[in-house]
Amino acid sequence: MQVKLLALCLCLASRALAGGYSGALERVWLFYAYQIDELNDEADRTLGWKCTSWDPAAGQCRKDGNGKEKWVQCKGILQPGSRCTFSQLLNFLGGVSPKDQLMANSEGTTLPQDAKDPDPEETAKKVYAHFAAATKGKVPDWQPYRILRNGNSDYASSINKVADQVAKAAADGRNTGAARTLFERFAETTTQIKTARVGDHGPFLIDATEKKLNPQGITVVQETVGSGQNPVDPSKSWKTVDWEKTMSGAVASKKFSEAEILKITTTTREEFYNGDPTAQDHRVVITSFDIAETRAKGCV
Repeated sequence: MQVKLLALCLCLASRALAGGYSGALERVWLFYAYQIDELNDEADRTLGWKCTSWDPAAGQCRKDGNGKEKWVQCKGILQPGSRCTFSQLLNFLGGVSPKDQLMANSEGTTLPQDAKDPDPEETAKKVYAHFAAATKGKVPDWQPYRILRNGNSDYASSINKVADQVAKAAADGRNTGAARTLFERFAETTTQIKTARVGDHGPFLIDATEKKLNPQGITVVQETVGSGQNPVDPSKSWKTVDWEKTMSGAVASKKFSEAEILKITTTTREEFYNGDPTAQDHRVVITSFDIAETRAKGCV
């Protein structure tokens, strides 16, 4: 078997990172999913609901005096019966005022509150700046029970649930006409999130891999991720380990067989992730976005 094929089979195991710019992008992603979910039959909609009293110990929404769980729906305030705007939905999630103007077009120009087609990257920059001012650059992961009806606290599985609603709308033929743009934007943003997660985490993976492989005489080859720069901090490069070229180079040196380098690189990855619970959690999340990306592209 060629080294190229071996590397490709394992590449997903290297993709993880901490939140930040990607967390800002995910809020734009949720807004597009929320709009798409409106195309589903009302009884099937799940986005735009939250539990007002979550019990972390029990892992469920607390009940009121009548025995009903405390779920409420996001409601627009621009006019009676309207859906939530971007800022209103983010306010629902927490950390944003319903009147904040955070949407932007591709040129970075602020859009009105009722806009429905914000540019993912430029809007994410504004969302990041908003949170950075209040939380020193930390954009928290969104809590599933604050956006999904009957949601829980399982972040990774909730990514799949969001994608489920988009896929359902597409399967029912609602990805045509003017609505098609929503599906295209959702797919675009999903890809950007995956890119951001891989790029931001790259330096940590590169450092750990070099410390493990360089002493063995193996050169770790790097590859550029996306644009190569973090949009909110161009001083931070987006690079990660190019496993395919690293493995091929080791075999070409005649020092290692394909089987030997496969075992070495597999062990290197697993030791890195198994030795860091946070890194392992992020690997699960990025795998969820990989799956969501494939499904999103199938909807357009």
